[in-house]
Amino acid sequence: MDGKTVIYCKQPGEPPTPVTVRVEWQPDGKIVPLKYWTPDGICFKVNSIYEMTPLAFLKDRGEGVRFKIKSEIIDLPEMDENFLHFQYETYLYFADNFFYRKGFVDGRYGHSGKEFISVTLDFFPDAGYELICFHVRGERYIVERKLQTEPRGSYLAGGVGIRHCVEARPAGADGGENPRPYAAARVVALYFEVNKWFVTLK
Repeated sequence: MDGKTVIYCKQPGEPPTPVTVRVEWQPDGKIVPLKYWTPDGICFKVNSIYEMTPLAFLKDRGEGVRFKIKSEIIDLPEMDENFLHFQYETYLYFADNFFYRKGFVDGRYGHSGKEFISVTLDFFPDAGYELICFHVRGERYIVERKLQTEPRGSYLAGGVGIRHCVEARPAGADGGENPRPYAAARVVALYFEVNKWFVTLK
């Protein structure tokens, strides 16, 4: 991205606040906000999503998508703890067409060597991102290190996109963000194709 703020929360009539948002990018191409952080370090968990609206349908005719959400403060490092668990309704904006593309990666893109997967990412205000974890064949993997990112196709999977080569370990049984103790690391290639993530099945 070009460095401008495209991910932010905003109330009607108020200026936007840049945020870092953790999302689950689902196998069908939909994105689901899970939680977000404001610049002062406050963390909000998304409890409810009331609606999702393409920005092209709004008055300003932008690119991307807007979520109307209810969130809850779950971490506030330097504030009165009386605000903990405060409920808050707002709008989350993902103002770039990266987040809302027509889902034409459908049946004709299917291939026996391809599995569309769920990927969890942190998106920063300028739409830069960091891979957190992903699910393959019923197992969740924690991304520990990004090795390479480049445009590339997969002959085995019959697809082309942005290839992310990462080092990952199976997640621990507690469902948290730590890898399973003593589990061996694996090098995995994740591909982002138009609006979905996939891996090659061998």
